[in-house]
Amino acid sequence: MKRIALIQQKGGAAKTTLCVHLAVAAEQNGRKTAIIDIDPQASASGVWGNARGDRTPPVASVLAAELREALEAAEADGYQIAFIDTPPHTAPAIEVVARNIDLALVPVQPSILDVAATQDTLGLLRANRVAAVAIMTRVAPRPDEETVETERALTALGLRLLRTRIVERKVYRRALTQGQAVGEFEPASKAAQEIRVLWEEIAALDANKVAEAVAARVSSQEAA
Repeated sequence: MKRIALIQQKGGAAKTTLCVHLAVAAEQNGRKTAIIDIDPQASASGVWGNARGDRTPPVASVLAAELREALEAAEADGYQIAFIDTPPHTAPAIEVVARNIDLALVPVQPSILDVAATQDTLGLLRANRVAAVAIMTRVAPRPDEETVETERALTALGLRLLRTRIVERKVYRRALTQGQAVGEFEPASKAAQEIRVLWEEIAALDANKVAEAVAARVSSQEAA
């Protein structure tokens, strides 16, 4: 089972939004998918999960200390992918997550403050040799100077940046309030297309190669 976590120490980066939309996209693509919510705010398992009811993918709310057990149970039940929604501002929880995942998706808004927060997040992930990639979120329809500068800063940190950008669109939030993802709520929308393309890009990643690159960078930094 592939274990993917949305991780960002700074709040407001659209972790939960990406988590649920990507999970539904994976499910629609034929992968048996689960969502595990370890954020005490329980945004995925609370508002969205309650509105969604019994439709797949299922959402489970667990404590960070229970994550390994929850992942093992999901794998035993035949799930192929688990998306994990994580809390902001909680390094201990991220440490637990980092020891139990294959890939970290790091959403970043176009802001130098987000870059600074990402640097802290990246330090935790690299300390645990976790494969990590960044996703630009809440960007303007036409990438502005701040978006380009943020992308350059992320590249300078040595963090791989996915090609797909997630544009700030109201439909993402409207879908969530209905217990849906954009691929269900407005399947022909630009937002739904963004999520489908993003999922395809993530699905094609070789997490082992990303992790090897992370390990090589950490080793070079330690040797310097």
